[in-house]
Amino acid sequence: MKISRRITQVQLSCFLALYIGLFLNCSVFWRRLHETMDITPFFKAFALTTEVFATVLASFFVLRLFSLGGRRAWQVLSSFLVLCSVAASYYMAVMNITIGYGIIASVMTTDIDLTKEVVGWRFYLWVLLVGLPPLWFIWRNQGQDSLIRQLSTRQSALPHLGVLLLVALVVWGPVRFLGNVQKHHERGSREDLPSYGGVVTSAYLPANWLSSLGLYVWAKADEALDSRSLINPATRNHWNVPANLNDVQVVFIIGETTRWDHMGLFGYSRDTTPRLAQERNLVAFRGESCDTATKLSLRCMFVGAGGVMDNPQRTLLEQNVFAVLKQLGFSSDLYAMQSEMWFYSNTMADTIAWREQIGAESHNQGKTVDDMLLLNEMRRSQVQHVQGKHLVILHTKGSHYSYVQRYPREFAVWQPECMGINKHCSAQTLINAYDNSVRYVDSFISRVIDQVRDKNAIVFYAADHGESISDSLHLHGTPRNIAPPEQFRVPLLVWASDKFLETPENAQRFGQLQQQAKEGVVHKHTELFDSVLGCLGITSSDGGIDASRNWCALQNTRDKSESTL
Repeated sequence: MKISRRITQVQLSCFLALYIGLFLNCSVFWRRLHETMDITPFFKAFALTTEVFATVLASFFVLRLFSLGGRRAWQVLSSFLVLCSVAASYYMAVMNITIGYGIIASVMTTDIDLTKEVVGWRFYLWVLLVGLPPLWFIWRNQGQDSLIRQLSTRQSALPHLGVLLLVALVVWGPVRFLGNVQKHHERGSREDLPSYGGVVTSAYLPANWLSSLGLYVWAKADEALDSRSLINPATRNHWNVPANLNDVQVVFIIGETTRWDHMGLFGYSRDTTPRLAQERNLVAFRGESCDTATKLSLRCMFVGAGGVMDNPQRTLLEQNVFAVLKQLGFSSDLYAMQSEMWFYSNTMADTIAWREQIGAESHNQGKTVDDMLLLNEMRRSQVQHVQGKHLVILHTKGSHYSYVQRYPREFAVWQPECMGINKHCSAQTLINAYDNSVRYVDSFISRVIDQVRDKNAIVFYAADHGESISDSLHLHGTPRNIAPPEQFRVPLLVWASDKFLETPENAQRFGQLQQQAKEGVVHKHTELFDSVLGCLGITSSDGGIDASRNWCALQNTRDKSESTL
């Protein structure tokens, strides 16, 4: 006891930082040592050494910030930090999982039965043996050198603030340097890796659970704010969900930059969609995007009529179709190779995992950001939701530039390719690489379908926008009032399983989709809200679904709706 009483709070913070940042992260260091991407031994050693120092110093920085509240606040907050880190370390070491938003959201759930399934006596023993020693030091220590006391005098304020600033810079600087090295490596290669800083944050304690907890709090606050500011169609209208959806699996794939006029399905001269062309239960539409950039399209492509303003920033007015499905009884998971967190939180998904978090998982470390990584996430989601109405949202990298980074070498059918953003490329080499990426998109969609082929399932695919590929104009994002037509060309696909089509009403609605595809009907992003609900057979007695925008509306219903316009 006497020894612990002589420990200053700074010294104790150093001890706890080493305990959390070094000891509790041993399993992560071991995995990173063996699973880091194929780089030189020297660079690997430098990267791991940097990560060790960064995670220890980051822990120290957080602990010293806690001192701003005084000794008692420091004790409470430090105990919370230790206990949460110890609990997280158990699952990271024993179950080899990555702590992210989905884990935090599951912990915060009110469904205690789910928690019981992953908490047992070994967990409690771990927390007891690993968590009690640092807690004993925290609460027996009588040190009075809290940061708030030191900052109370002008003489001691500047040195201690300077130390905190120095710690922050020592954490940020090397990680930023290694991130830039990785980006430089990517520019000279065909690899596309998740951001280095994002992977480090997602991999190590306490940054992984602290950042995820902050994201969870932000998402909940944003959700509460949206519930007050955004119109909620789920409560504004009355809905009827048919009984045959009780075991339905819905998958919505959000594509990226893929154009319908570069897909063999629509008569393109190159066979870029060999697998989808063989799908018997697939309908494909030449689509029109509502905007020319990802962030803007995500705002306007999933809401009903009047759900978004027609201004440059596309101000949202209503909740999207995924939030409506969630409120109509669907469980939902979202997995993304991008990081549009504002959109992901608005879907109200139960689990959200994005590219850095997925890349930080032990079985993915060192791998490129590849859409195929989403397949395992989807598979786990299905295993956890065998019964009931379930929705999986997959946000892909698709055909986003640099195109050559989007596919493995076996898909490099058309050559020569544009090999990187630092190389001068002709329009033809750009098109070759782009078409190879479309062929990989074809394979990805087909493999998603394979995972639900024997289930009561329906799969939707919609790319967010098109792309210009020419000598005079490249990429996308041109203001929509002056954008060329190719930036609005997106494929809209619907696939249904045989089991889904066993229901006569579903078969009738799908038959209408097939007829429209034969007639060459062009559909739009702005019809997705009504069509996703409508093709599932969900109805609204008071105008929740606009029949003129519902691809699956019976013809007489559509005619009546259009006659009233």
